[in-house]
Amino acid sequence: QRPNAKPLQETKVTNDDDEDYYDEDDEDEDEEPDMTWRPPPPIRKQRTAFFDPSIGRKGNTSQSEQQLDILSILVSIYGSKELFVDEYRTMLADKLLTKTSDYNTDAEVHTLELLKLRFGEDSMRHCEIMIKDTDDSKRIMTNIQSSSSTNIVDASIISHIFWPSISSTTFQHHPRIQQNILDPFSTEYGRLKNPRRLVWYNQLGTVEIEIQTDGDNAPPKSITCTPLLATLITYFEDQPVWKVSDLAEKVGMPATTIQKRLAFWVHRQILSYDDTSSTYSLSSSKDWSRRSANITDDGDEDDNEHPTFQYAEEEANDVFCSYVIGMLQRYKELPLYRIHEMLKLFCNNNDGAAVSYNKTQRQLSQLLNGMEKVECRPDGMYKLVEK
Repeated sequence: QRPNAKPLQETKVTNDDDEDYYDEDDEDEDEEPDMTWRPPPPIRKQRTAFFDPSIGRKGNTSQSEQQLDILSILVSIYGSKELFVDEYRTMLADKLLTKTSDYNTDAEVHTLELLKLRFGEDSMRHCEIMIKDTDDSKRIMTNIQSSSSTNIVDASIISHIFWPSISSTTFQHHPRIQQNILDPFSTEYGRLKNPRRLVWYNQLGTVEIEIQTDGDNAPPKSITCTPLLATLITYFEDQPVWKVSDLAEKVGMPATTIQKRLAFWVHRQILSYDDTSSTYSLSSSKDWSRRSANITDDGDEDDNEHPTFQYAEEEANDVFCSYVIGMLQRYKELPLYRIHEMLKLFCNNNDGAAVSYNKTQRQLSQLLNGMEKVECRPDGMYKLVEK
């Protein structure tokens, strides 16, 4: 044993610069443990963070642990980036078509710029043109209203090839609506944008009207409805009583559809239905209690006539179902993946098809299971139902 040896607990360790050296872990032993501590996120999660730019910064580890990449989750739910972008484009179209009152697209532009950073500008090109159409509509409306004596029309003017498919379901407006309101607007637009011309989607949009039924002294009722409902009630200015078949001939739609829409006015006590003669007539508060209104309100204003693309989707599904039936008639039975691949081949807009097939195999399976003429065997093969 060396004579100058000291006990270990009395020794001091120094570094090369003669500074005292100590271990940081020694201080941790004297402190209470932090039960809220979270490890920093992995580098991959920091890279995929999209909505919150503060993710991964110092001091935000607990927040970043809870923050999820919402876009990645949505894309995984829809199955692919293309399907997610198509769904967003449809939702964006619905929102833009309801902005004819102020045409404010600031929030949509902000969201679009973020999505362009994530998915690229090419993927969001159609959405960018849709927003530009809305902004252009505001300028066009300002010019038309400044040069026209009537300012009762607010229109969204769209480039239809860049928007989602819109249902071809249409009808004929009442002549006064068409000649006194829509035609002058179209003429003024043609003068400003020659040689362009407007094609109206009659089934879309809303109409604000005032109705007076109990005499000149009664206050009018202000109602917001669809263009079809406005056309139907306008015909009752020409004559007070109508049969459904006569209105259907005037409007150019099936009688069952007209009867459903007239229920909207019946339940608002504007029209009444007579069971004995099967006719609709203008009603008043005095004779409403004596009228029969045993009709379900299937024609409410929140029905499918709102700016929505549900009809177009139903029409596309009908096309897909016809293709599937033709396949099974030719090949007798097919697995799901073969039907999926053949629909992608046949229903391609690049080849001039009327509709574009963009469903996942799960969505296709739901469509096939809802078809009455198609059944799925236990081995997963689809075939036509034997009569």
